[in-house]
Amino acid sequence: MRNIGILLLLMTFICCNNVTRVNDKEKENTKIIKESDLIESGNYNGIKTCEEAEKLAKKEINEGKLKYIFSGFGSRQELPKNLEKLYRIEIIKVDGVLGIPNKCYNDIMYKKIQEKFGDDAFNKAME
Repeated sequence: MRNIGILLLLMTFICCNNVTRVNDKEKENTKIIKESDLIESGNYNGIKTCEEAEKLAKKEINEGKLKYIFSGFGSRQELPKNLEKLYRIEIIKVDGVLGIPNKCYNDIMYKKIQEKFGDDAFNKAME
C-alpha cells in the first residue's frame, strides 16, 4: 500500500512538472534562454522564440481557441485528458521536453485558462 502512495505521488509530480506556473514574476524574469533552446524541433507550429510563441497564443485566444502543450511522459497522463474533457482545451503533444518557446506559449494560455475557469482549474483537472 505504501508503494502505491509513493507511485501516485511520483506520477503527480511528473505530471505537474509539465504545467508552467506563471505567478512568480521574479522567476519568470530570470529565465536564461540559450540559442539551442530556441531551435528545438519539437516546438509547436515551428515557433522559435518566445515572442513568436506569445504572439501565436494571443492570436489563438482571440480566435476563441484554448490550447496547452504537453510533452513526453506527461502527455500520457490524466491532466491533459481532463483538461480536454472538462474545459475543451485542445492538447498539443510534442516529442521530447518542452522548449522555452513552448513554455512561453503555455504561460499565456495558462493565464487565460485560469481567467476563464478559475485559479484552481489545473488542480481540478488533476483530481
